[in-house]
This record gives sequence, C-alpha cells and structure tokens, in this order.
Amino acid sequence: MRTALALTGLFVLGVWAATWAPPAMAQNQRSDEISYKPPPHGAPGRRVAGAARGAAATLPTIDLLAPDGHAGETASATPVLYYFVSGPVGSPMQLTISAPRQPRPLVEADIPAPGAAGLYALRLADFHTQLIPGVVYTWSVSIIVDRKVRANDVVASASLLRMLPDPAVEAALRNSPPTRRAALLAQAGLWYDAVAAAAETKDPAIDALMDQVGLEEPAKSDRRGR
Repeated sequence: MRTALALTGLFVLGVWAATWAPPAMAQNQRSDEISYKPPPHGAPGRRVAGAARGAAATLPTIDLLAPDGHAGETASATPVLYYFVSGPVGSPMQLTISAPRQPRPLVEADIPAPGAAGLYALRLADFHTQLIPGVVYTWSVSIIVDRKVRANDVVASASLLRMLPDPAVEAALRNSPPTRRAALLAQAGLWYDAVAAAAETKDPAIDALMDQVGLEEPAKSDRRGR
C-alpha cells in the first residue's frame, strides 16, 4: 500500500485544553458564520489530494475533509471521517490508517466505491479500532487501479490526531442544541468532530468549513447538490 504521508512521534496533550473557553458567539452562530480555529500549538501535518496520472487520468479525484499545514484533531476514539470524490468510482477502494513506527497499518480495509460525486463518511467504529490519544496518524483513501501494481493507486492522505476530551468543551456541548455543535467544535479546534457534527445535522456549515481549509471544489460541489 502506498501511503503519501508519513509522520513520526507523539504530540504532547493538554496545551490547547488548558486555554480554551467556549465563545459566547458560537451558541447563537449561524451556519454561514462558522469559524474553524486551528489549535495554537497543533501537531505538524498536511493534506495530499488524490489524482490519477497517465492512462488512469480519467478516474475521479479524491479529497479528504482535513485541514492542511497541521494535523486535524478529534476528541473521539472512533471518529467519523469524511472524503469527497469528484465522480463515480468503478474500481475498488481502500481505507488505510497508519501509526508512526508501526510496521502494519492499524486499518487496511476495502470500502464501498461511490456511485456518484459527493461526500462520503467512514465510521471508524465499523472497523473495530480505536485511536490512542497523542498519536499522529495518517489516514488515506485509495482507488485501486490494479491490485498487482499498487504504485498506480490514486491516493489521498491527511493527518489525524486524537486529543483527550476537554471538560470545558464537553460542558458547552451538553448545554447546546445539536445545530450549534459544529460551531462549538470548530472554535475548539476539533476539526473532524466539527465536520461530523455539521454532516449529521445536514448543516451547510460543512461547506464553509471546507472553504476555510482550501477545499473549494468539494464545497462548490456540495452546495450544488443541496
């Protein structure tokens, strides 16, 4: 399996949690005003889009819903991850999650190939695995062009970091309606949880979040489909 991004080391927990306070505006924020606030001392990481080359150039592109320039964070041991494909996929697909200094992937599993362009969810609970706090993982989604020549895979990858739950964030979420969860999570720097919250409530804030991290084409496609 070709992985487009490899990171090593652990990230020290607790820096962001000690300084976060629930912003008053997030409680009444409209979806079009959502603002993702990257953690001030986030772990390094980057996002790599998946695009075909050569004879396979007609295949769809893949974009992972993740920030670039730092590892996207989650407070969940089994987060729901989202990816975008630009069109129907007629080849097998695979999800891979790798941990630093581990010879074998934590997850390496086939996933259903989408029949249309759009956003798709991957629930880690379905793969019977849990993320460890403080580990910077690499997750990737691949289109397998030829199982015998994996170098031809179309691979998109990004970084993923699980943080320990912050009591202040959890208290704010308990006192907020579901429609405000995405805004609170985005303000807290929990990218993957904010995206999942917006997607679960069919909140158009998910498009604003994508715009804020440079995923303009997936955001445009999602808006057209609403």
